[in-house]
Amino acid sequence: MVTPFTPKIIFEDKSLLIIDKPAGMVVNRARTTKEKTIQDWVSDYLKIRGKGIGKRAGIVHRLDKETSGLLLIAKNQKAFENLQKQFKERKVEKRYLALVHGKVEPKEGMVEVPISRSPYNRKKFGVFLGGRPAKTKYKVKKYYTLNLKPFTLLELISNSFLKPVGLIKSESI
Repeated sequence: MVTPFTPKIIFEDKSLLIIDKPAGMVVNRARTTKEKTIQDWVSDYLKIRGKGIGKRAGIVHRLDKETSGLLLIAKNQKAFENLQKQFKERKVEKRYLALVHGKVEPKEGMVEVPISRSPYNRKKFGVFLGGRPAKTKYKVKKYYTLNLKPFTLLELISNSFLKPVGLIKSESI
């Protein structure tokens, strides 16, 4: 049965599954998560419940619950390890669109801040001393006004400080 919380398959071959994760769906199982997760959906779809790939049904990375976007899922251990290595070595360029409050200026720039889990609320992340270094390039796509309040549509690119490495090719996984 297809629901608003059913991921859409974007690409699939023998090594890789790429899905469009809907906003509002949690990626990984946790003791505190009661609803069906992407990990549950992938386990059912790939018929690997209880076996798993990398203990996460092949899910290589995550997106926040309220974030929609593409997720890479390895369909075998070799692909999982290869993709994880590419993320760990920051060879994957991630792009996002975000609508933010206020008018962002200048129109292009780089944000470099340490990111970690909030010591005050374990469910949230933020800028904290001792966090992992993070660099995100931004570019204003468009300005909006709603009820006299300004908003900015941004394109965000993380790991853009690295030279481009091209697309992930699943046949090389």
